Amino acid sequence: MPEEIPIKSRKALRGEAIWSIIWNLFFLWLVNKVPDWGLPFITDRYDTVLWILNLNIIIQIIGWALILFLEFRWLWHLVRAILDASSLVVLLVLYFLYPFDFSAIGGWSWLDVVLPIIFIIGMVASGLGVIIHLFKLILRKN
Repeated sequence: MPEEIPIKSRKALRGEAIWSIIWNLFFLWLVNKVPDWGLPFITDRYDTVLWILNLNIIIQIIGWALILFLEFRWLWHLVRAILDASSLVVLLVLYFLYPFDFSAIGGWSWLDVVLPIIFIIGMVASGLGVIIHLFKLILRKN
């Protein structure tokens, strides 16, 4: 019999999944509206990274929907590893293509230094998440 998620955590997990789906639907709308707003710190490279942002958000929505409806711990670890890997790819793309230029806004150029550092921290966290969830998936008790 497959190992199920303990009943005590099912309610919290469902809440997290529902919140994540709602947040990602909002974020999908938001990242696609940004080009329409004509923000001075968005560069032409934003159009280049938009497809990967959209793909990542769709992967996140599908992954959290699987977690919401299928309550097996092995699936949770597999999906979380995939979601973390997807986030890692997006952060790598954002880091290397960097579609922002805050020097266009007076006094905000410090963000051009801070955001890449945040991207690096996110890459490390996502990479660790992938490793941790894969180990938990592989080493799970049957």
